[in-house]
Order: sequence, then structure tokens, then C-alpha cells
Amino acid sequence: MQRQKPARLKRGATIAVVSPASFAEPFGLGQGVEHLRKKGYKVVLGECTRRLTRRGMVSAPDEMRAKELLDAFRDDKVDAVICSRGGYGTMRLLPLLDFDVVRDHPKIFMGYSDITTLHVTFHQRAGLVTFHGPGVESVGADEPDPEKGKPDPAKLDRALRLLSSPDPWGEIRNPPEGMLLRTVHPGKASGLTIGGNLSMMTHTLGSPFEVDTKDRILFFEDVHISEYYVEYELTAFELAGKLRDAAGIAVGQFSHFSKREEAQPSLEEVLADHLERVSAPSFSGLCVGHGKWNHPVPVGVRATVDADKPMLTITESPFD
Repeated sequence: MQRQKPARLKRGATIAVVSPASFAEPFGLGQGVEHLRKKGYKVVLGECTRRLTRRGMVSAPDEMRAKELLDAFRDDKVDAVICSRGGYGTMRLLPLLDFDVVRDHPKIFMGYSDITTLHVTFHQRAGLVTFHGPGVESVGADEPDPEKGKPDPAKLDRALRLLSSPDPWGEIRNPPEGMLLRTVHPGKASGLTIGGNLSMMTHTLGSPFEVDTKDRILFFEDVHISEYYVEYELTAFELAGKLRDAAGIAVGQFSHFSKREEAQPSLEEVLADHLERVSAPSFSGLCVGHGKWNHPVPVGVRATVDADKPMLTITESPFD
């Protein structure tokens, strides 16, 4: 499928905030929207987000969330679409989405976690280059009391700078306080990026929306799981051929592991057990995904994994 690259983000651009997954936390969302406006962007809220609707674990009924998302793409006044947060429920939208709308109105789309489902599907069904990165709510504290939490715009500001750059992003670097990058399987490989949250990609295996890793640079991360569950997910990926098919693999951050009830292999042992059995060069420790840093990664652009360095380098501009 022909790739569709969005235009880069410019000062004064209009950003639509949508909630295709869980209900947006009002204080964090308010702080994020205010920060975007202070940065000089116009902000419009999708219907689910503006009305702060809620239906159980999700922000609104499926049809309403699908409409909010597609309306943001249809609106020619909107330059970028950024999700308020992840959470749960995005998979339920897939049968309701018109991917021709996304293909015919290419624009910046960013989010992470549960939003992984849309990154993979938008790229595979519409050819759109998207951005796995922080949501608007990531700026804010979860409570109104400033003594209990202060807004932290660093993640979103980093993403906005990259979304404004016409150049290839180059090496995705961990901060000085970040994890040590470690080689799992040596070598070097190039290909188009694909990936995001490992649980979300695992849950769509066997469906018409499963991830295609053939000759791709696969990146993945996860949160609130155990080493046991990472083992389960990677076994499912291995059985489906997703690890074997990948050209190279960059493992992101695994955060907030569940408390161990009994002895289990370490995360490093689980990764080595699966990734050393495939020929793809791979490394771990990239500060991508859930975590304080959450460096954005474009989905659907050319990149190189050098597992000996180790490093992931974006070698192609994600913008038209």
C-alpha cells in the first residue's frame, strides 16, 4: 500500500484532541489543553472529549468514539490529531472505522498504549505514517491539589519539537538517567518501523487487524504486567511468526511489573530466551512507551537497528 505522510506541525496549527479509548481524566486533560494553547496551538476537542462522556471503561459508546475520531480526520481545519490518553477500548472501534477517510485526509496522529491498535491499523489499512508518543493528558497531574502533583510538559514538548522538524529524526536516545541499552542478538538491519504496546498487538493476533512484521523494524513495550505475561505474549508472537519475520527488534520500556508471588525468570531472561532464537538483530532498554521519558517513534518510516551499538535510528523524514 502506498504510504501517506502527513505535513509537519507548524506554529498556530489546529490540534484536535480525541478519546478513542478510556475516559480522559479532567485535571490532566485540562492542564494538557492549556499547555498546548500556551505553546501557540489552536485546540479543538472531539465530542466525546468535550462532553466528558463515559460508558463503563471507555470514554463513550463505540459508535460515538469512532465518529469523533473520523470527524477529526475529515475536518480540513484540523492539522493534527492527538489522543487524550490510552486505557482500554480502541480495538472495539476497528470494525466501525472507514480507513478511506484516514487515507484521504493524512494528518499527524499521536498516542500510545491502547492506541497502538490504531497505529498498526492506520498504517496497514490506510498507509498513514503515525506517531507512537505521549497523549495530551500526559502533561497533567491527576489531582487539582498542586502539593500532590505538578504538571510535567517535558514529554509532550519533546514530541511537539519532533513533530515540527522536517528532517529525519536520527538516533532515538535515552536520557542520561535512562536505562542502559543492552544487546540481545547482535547485528544490524533496516526496514520500515512498526510496533507499540506488546499486549495490544498480541490481542489482535488471528484477527484481520493483526500486525504484519515482515521485514519490519519491530518495537514493543508494555506496562502493569509480569515477567510471566511477557513470556506468554512473546510465545504468542513467536508462534505467529512475528519475531521470525522481523528484520530488527528494539525493545522499549516495561514499567510497573506486578509483584511476584513466586520465583519467575527475569525480564532479561525472557527476552533472551525468545529473541536469541531468531536471526533479527535486537536490543533492549529503549525509553519508549510507558515511563517518564516516552520518546516518540514514527510508525511506517525507514529506520535502522544496530544491536551492537546498540541504537535505533530513524533515517527517513516522517513528513511529506
